[in-house]
Amino acid sequence: MKLMETMKTAPLGIPMTVASLGTAASLLAGKKLHTGFGIAWLLLSLWHGLQHHKKMQRDAGKLVELPICCLAAEKTEMLSPWQQLLDSLQVVSFIEGRVRLRSPWFLNNEKLKEQMEEYIASFTGVTKATINVLTGSLLIEYQPEKLRTKPKLASLEKYLAGEAISKK
Repeated sequence: MKLMETMKTAPLGIPMTVASLGTAASLLAGKKLHTGFGIAWLLLSLWHGLQHHKKMQRDAGKLVELPICCLAAEKTEMLSPWQQLLDSLQVVSFIEGRVRLRSPWFLNNEKLKEQMEEYIASFTGVTKATINVLTGSLLIEYQPEKLRTKPKLASLEKYLAGEAISKK
């Protein structure tokens, strides 16, 4: 049983390197040796790909299970962490091409900062997403023309603009 656990997490960098170098080096040594190294390299590559796939699944699960304080304790219904985060956002300012939001979830939360900045920056038209963990604010800079090519992002922009106006 212990061997199986070790095999699931074994680092494969060195064995893959040896197999690949062996495959290249055995080109002149003979067909059987070359084939053997090639098969070893293939199997190690498949094994490594499976390990990487499982790690990606675990990492994706962590994104959904963000450890956020007791914001849901006040609510009678159980909300997903994403819904809780969205509910906590407040529009601080809005200028076309730039919006600042604030949430207590961003305070002193480096892990969430990294994940959210990368995620938001991946949207069409977004040029920059920066979270300040000291103030709990999120600054999103975007190109309005590009962002508006996506109907859902365009409606989100209108909503944020309306929220900013209603706060004044």
